[in-house]
Amino acid sequence: MQNNVIIFGGVFDPPHLGHLSIYKAVIKHLNVAKFIIVPSKNPPLKLHQPIAKPIDRINMTKQMFGQYKNVEVNGYEALQKSNKISYTIDTLRYFHKKYPKAQLSIVVGTDRYIDFKQWKNWQTILKLTKLIVVKRSNEKTNSTIPATFITINPIPTSSSSLRLVPNTKYLDKHVSTYIASHGLYISNQIKPIMSKKRYEHTLRVTKLVVELAKVINKKLVDSVYIAAMYHDVAKEFTDQQVLSLVGKYDHQRFPTVHTLHGVASAQYVKRFFNIQNKSILNAIANHVVPNKNPSMLDMILYCADKLEPGRSKDDVSDINGYISLAKHNLKSAFAKLYKETNAHYN
Repeated sequence: MQNNVIIFGGVFDPPHLGHLSIYKAVIKHLNVAKFIIVPSKNPPLKLHQPIAKPIDRINMTKQMFGQYKNVEVNGYEALQKSNKISYTIDTLRYFHKKYPKAQLSIVVGTDRYIDFKQWKNWQTILKLTKLIVVKRSNEKTNSTIPATFITINPIPTSSSSLRLVPNTKYLDKHVSTYIASHGLYISNQIKPIMSKKRYEHTLRVTKLVVELAKVINKKLVDSVYIAAMYHDVAKEFTDQQVLSLVGKYDHQRFPTVHTLHGVASAQYVKRFFNIQNKSILNAIANHVVPNKNPSMLDMILYCADKLEPGRSKDDVSDINGYISLAKHNLKSAFAKLYKETNAHYN
C-alpha cells in the first residue's frame, strides 16, 4: 500500500541495533510509505520510567535512523509538557488526524501483543490501526486479536543492559558517542562497581566540581561532571586489577598501586564506557598525582576531590578557605592544596 504509515513506539533508552533490526524486518516484508518512530514519555506498562531526558532519547534515535529517508522520529509523546501517561490511543488519534487517508499500523513485540487487552481503549485502537507483531521464531502468541506477524532473529541485548555497559557491538556508533559525550547513564554504570561509601563520595565531588566550574569556566561544566562521576571507578579494585588496566607506568611518579587508581579509572572508562575525550581521561588519570602542567579541568577535579564536604581537617587544613580561593584563583588554590596533600601519596 502506497499510504501505509507504520508507527513504532518505545522508550528508546537508549535506542540500539535491536530496534534497527525491527525496522529493517518491517521494511523488508511490507510496503511502507512512512515509518514513524515515537519515543514515549511515561509509558503505562513499563515498570520503570525513562532515565535519559526526552530530548536525548529523541536525538539518539534520530542519529541512528538518520540515514533512512522514509523514517521520521516524532516527538509528539516525548515532548509533551505534562507528565501524563503516554497512551497509544491518544497518539493514534493524533496521527489519524495528521494522515487521514493513510492506513496506520503499529509495531509491537509479543509481550505487548499478549497484554494488548490491558491497553487503554484497545478496541478503539483496532479500529484506527492494524497491528504488526514482531516475534522470535520460537515465541507463542496465544491471542485471537488480528495481526500481521513478522519473525526476526533477535539481537541479544536490551536497553537496560546497555545502560549498564554501553557495548558498541549493539549500539550505533553515533549513539555510543552521544551517550559518552553527554554523560548519560553514568550512575547506572558506576553504582554496581562501587561501595555505597565510594559512590556517595563521588556524588559529593561531582556536586563540588560543577559548583567550581560554574564560577571558573562555565564551558567546562559538562566535562567536569563526566570526569568527576568516573574519577574513582577503579578505587576499590584489587591491586592486580589496577595493574592489569595500567600496564607500564612511571614508578617514580606513582610509588604505590594506590596512587595508580586514577590512571586505572581512566583506562577502565575508555575501554568499557567508550569515553574518548582526552581532556576528561587526563583529568581522571591525574586526579591522584597531577602531571607537571595540569589543565584547568585537571585542577578543578583535583581540588574538588580533596575539598568535598566529606573530608575533614585531618585531610585538609582549611576546606572552605581553599574552595573560596579556587573560585578566585584556581592555580594558586591548586598549588597550595597540592603542596599540602601530596605528602599523603609518598
